[in-house]
Amino acid sequence: MKEQARVIDCSQDIITVACMDGGSCASCAGKGFCNVQGKQFTAVNSSGLDIAHGDDVEIYLPPGKTMFSGFMVMMLPLITFGAGYLASSRLFAAESELVNALGGFLGLAAGFLIAYGYGRVQKTRSQPEIIRIIKKQLSP
Repeated sequence: MKEQARVIDCSQDIITVACMDGGSCASCAGKGFCNVQGKQFTAVNSSGLDIAHGDDVEIYLPPGKTMFSGFMVMMLPLITFGAGYLASSRLFAAESELVNALGGFLGLAAGFLIAYGYGRVQKTRSQPEIIRIIKKQLSP
């Protein structure tokens, strides 16, 4: 998936960019509910392009990595919640739903911690990549 973004800050190979109108945003019907426009995130300049503050660039978000990241953030904690709930009900054989719910919430917390740790380890590998410069900012 290719998107357009504007360069906010440059530091070596890591570039901070912000989403801008264009790309898939131009045809989106939900502009009133959009929380992506203006958001800042980092991208990798692995091609060594001469990028400066204010340049408009095209970034590539690999669909597989994007879907897997969404899975790690959303689904893994839900799965670990269910696993924690079932494990506590089997382990403690408690009649109380409170113990089972507590086990579920401990599983949920474990899922979020796993997702957070995975994100920290894979930080540069899962970042979007800048593939080309669309428009250079004119220097004063």
